[in-house]
Amino acid sequence: MKKKRSFRRIFKLIYLKVIRINDSPEKIAKSFALGVFIGIFPTFGIGGILALILAKILKLNYIASVLGTFIMNYFTSPIFWSLSYFLGSLILEGKVNFRFLREGEIKYFALTYILGNFIVSVLFSFFSYFVIKLAITKYRRKKEERKRPLLGNKSIY
Repeated sequence: MKKKRSFRRIFKLIYLKVIRINDSPEKIAKSFALGVFIGIFPTFGIGGILALILAKILKLNYIASVLGTFIMNYFTSPIFWSLSYFLGSLILEGKVNFRFLREGEIKYFALTYILGNFIVSVLFSFFSYFVIKLAITKYRRKKEERKRPLLGNKSIY
């Protein structure tokens, strides 16, 4: 129960930070999607730094790209690892393989995992782009509606 609350709290915190960034919805969504890709793809602990460097090179939002890397955390890592291996196995062998590694199979395992992980990273990046862009657009529209006086479509200004 506590893990569920803390996961929900982390998700809500990231969501609120992203939608309140002062930049265009497209740029924030692209930045976040970059962070999601880097977060899911195995970067061996340098994901945040890599997100900052790529955001600078691509002239994207630093904060959104770093926040996107938090998609990979203690709660979601096993899900992404499993999904990546199963997808890679499905592509390379035509079926999901649940066997244990035998001696000399580490290269095959790595290839299977990286292939699946690349596809999972790309898919989640595209998905997150559209979700974040939609969330920011809706948030800003509601915020703008709250600012307007309650006179229907007519403005007093």
